[in-house]
Amino acid sequence: MPLDLMGSFPYDRHTTMRNPQRIALEMIRNSKSTVVLQLPVGTGKTAIGKTYLDALRKQGKKRLFYIVPNKALVEQVHRLHPDTKMAFGRNEHPCLYYPEENLKADQIPCSMLTDCPHRVDQLTGETFEEGATPCPYLKQKFEAKQMDEIVVCTDAFFLFTVLFSKEFAPEGVVIDEAHRLAQAIRSVLSTEITDWKVERAVEVLDEVSPRQCANLSDFLASMRRLVKRHAMDKEVLLEEDQIKRLYQALMTVSPQGLEDETRRAIARGKLDKRADREVLKQIEDIARSVRRFQHALKFAMSGETERGFPLSFVIAFGKSEMGERDKVQYKVVVKDYYVVPLIQKVLPEHTLAYSATIINPELFAFETGIKGDYASIPSDFPIENARIYLPTDTANLAVKAMGEKGRGKTKMIRLVARTAKQFADQGVRSLFIVVSNAERAKFLEFAAEEGLNVISYGNGMPPRECVMRFRDGEGDCMVGTVANFGEGIDLPKKTAPVIFCLRPAYPRPDDPQTQFEERRFRHKRWALWNWRVMVELLQARGRNIRSEKDLGVTFLISQQFRRFAWGSLPEWLEPAYRGNLTFDECVKDTMKLFEK
Repeated sequence: MPLDLMGSFPYDRHTTMRNPQRIALEMIRNSKSTVVLQLPVGTGKTAIGKTYLDALRKQGKKRLFYIVPNKALVEQVHRLHPDTKMAFGRNEHPCLYYPEENLKADQIPCSMLTDCPHRVDQLTGETFEEGATPCPYLKQKFEAKQMDEIVVCTDAFFLFTVLFSKEFAPEGVVIDEAHRLAQAIRSVLSTEITDWKVERAVEVLDEVSPRQCANLSDFLASMRRLVKRHAMDKEVLLEEDQIKRLYQALMTVSPQGLEDETRRAIARGKLDKRADREVLKQIEDIARSVRRFQHALKFAMSGETERGFPLSFVIAFGKSEMGERDKVQYKVVVKDYYVVPLIQKVLPEHTLAYSATIINPELFAFETGIKGDYASIPSDFPIENARIYLPTDTANLAVKAMGEKGRGKTKMIRLVARTAKQFADQGVRSLFIVVSNAERAKFLEFAAEEGLNVISYGNGMPPRECVMRFRDGEGDCMVGTVANFGEGIDLPKKTAPVIFCLRPAYPRPDDPQTQFEERRFRHKRWALWNWRVMVELLQARGRNIRSEKDLGVTFLISQQFRRFAWGSLPEWLEPAYRGNLTFDECVKDTMKLFEK
């Protein structure tokens, strides 16, 4: 039976269905598989996803999820559609076992508190002790399983509850900002072990579990030797023989043995659940870390995977000099890289994935594992309100083109500062997106020389606060890195009608993930890297055009953009491109556009 999509549209929130929404819903209705959509900014994609899930619910489907990258977007979707249910991780919920300490649920040794009166049975919804206030985190999870409401959550919450704890078997999923999914999952699957954490565990385990304590001490010595020899004051990608030595040392430690002996110590009265809360939390943390680390290290070795090549990579780092507040001197981090099978495992038959920046469905599938019927939906915004400039006379900021001194980059940063000041004098505000903090610092220096009123983060101001203050009118120009300001911020209604993008954020050659991708994909890596910078370009361009009334231009400064800028544009956006004007001509054309 086809989905009743037109009858499920939220007309209570949107009095009319926009043309891009209609095209998207018709495409979904005619598809019999996973659907991947490229939807322009401002086309009401949240309503499309909500319509899809409501139509599935009409057909009796349960455990329906709308997943987004972060908490702010969870709250935004819920504000738009209050009949959804938000679900957050432990760090967003208070712990009731230690009410006097005002702790979050991720700060306590939950697995050791087997008699906690607030524990909620996930089958019945009853508390361990009759009449006790239910644990907010466990109550939320139970309700999400039972209710018919659509659950809005982050990528991380969905992954951990569906894949690892197997709390849910979803029947329908919408993935918003789908281009970010793979990297978001890689970040939450990063497993770190440090000398400080292991040292603390050794101290508390000496009496509880002497044998495990000795094994952990041996691993710590092995880790220190490895880092001292190969990774002082720099991040280093470990080789497989180094990983094997770490793995063999760590496999002598039994996480289950740690937990069992700790519980026996509690039963004998050697440890008290309240008085020794911090000790118990340290043991729980190290047991979990060791278990995850053992599992993760295994997949970083070719001979241990079914595919015959590593699915993870391992980074080591050490500090030769410690600051006053530094606790960690040596650390080893396992980064899960090949997340495609994990993503495919957690997604049901009924899956809708969308983003404003899919660009190439084959590369999107290569990165995320999400394959299906694909469509790029055109925008109904007036294209004459937008410009994408790639001037003919700006420098090529590629390292090889600039040479060692990099004077071309300095010249271009000064040019942007001077131009942003010219725009500011005409009442036009701007956003400057750079790649590195060194570039940001250089721009702040030049802005001061030009008399440009610029705002940026730092000195106690986080990026989010910086954006809020800029939206409230502070500063004539805002500057930040692509990591902070390249996507996820809205600057509509002439907040920053001009955007400057200095250069594409190709990966650093000395970055361990770059080195891993070079080895893994060889010459094919450039297709993936180019796709990522295409995504960044389109995301940055969309920061200042959020509705059909907005005017917005984007200046692409480095000639590196010429390789891929045109190819990244969806067909409907191509008329906005200007690649044959000088920089001064682009500035004049901008002022002419804003005079309309």
